[in-house]
Amino acid sequence: MSEHDSLPGNWEQKFDRTIYDPIMNREYTRIAYTHTDQNLTLRITDVQEPNSFGGWGYFVRVNGTEPAELGLVEDLEDAKSIAFEYMEAQSSQIPSVEA
Repeated sequence: MSEHDSLPGNWEQKFDRTIYDPIMNREYTRIAYTHTDQNLTLRITDVQEPNSFGGWGYFVRVNGTEPAELGLVEDLEDAKSIAFEYMEAQSSQIPSVEA
């Protein structure tokens, strides 16, 4: 069982797909998670690294009220680790109540 099998509170997996592109002769992975209470979608996308003709990586980014680029890494497990760290940090934030 992977450390990433259970999602932090209020996060749901939207999709986890791997598709094959016959023209490029390679598979592409796309994963997305959404936060149930906030306007946040966290995406892991298989992309060609900028300024590289052969390098591929996994781009981790957040769309929503606070968009952010979280990283570009070579390994899918590293990308998932970045995503889970972000989700855990978001889940641990408790809204402050002003008096």
